[in-house]
Amino acid sequence: MVRRGVKVMMVAAPAMALALVVAGCGGDDNGSAGGGAYGGSPATTTSASPATTAAAGAPGAGGTDVAGKTSVDMVMQDDVFVPSVLSGTPGQTVTLKLDNTGMHEHNFSIAAQKVDTDVEPGESATVKITFPASGTLEFECEYHKALGMTGSLEASPN
Repeated sequence: MVRRGVKVMMVAAPAMALALVVAGCGGDDNGSAGGGAYGGSPATTTSASPATTAAAGAPGAGGTDVAGKTSVDMVMQDDVFVPSVLSGTPGQTVTLKLDNTGMHEHNFSIAAQKVDTDVEPGESATVKITFPASGTLEFECEYHKALGMTGSLEASPN
């Protein structure tokens, strides 16, 4: 008999805890969103800024063919490069204009080319990069690499 009571408690306790969490997330009696389980301010959501939304949907948000170009604009956001992949010809040199539209300082680094440039929020910088003779060369923001702020230069023959 004692064993059965223990089994019931093992199932009932987590179910009751879940019910309390769900109840705390609901609205109040007049239909408006409540302040949560502890009476604080209700949660708010924000949409992406127009610049973030525009850049994310822009042509080349994933990758851009820059073969034959000598200058390319790149946007640094929190925490992504747009475009994040540049395709060019082997040995091609390009000047990148880096525009930091994010809220945090970002960095553009290619260790193999000794490129390492910081860009403050709202600021711009330029760097010269060279596409590898073959394959792919990675670049990153040294401050936000762990958050996925990386990209690559892909050498593709004409």
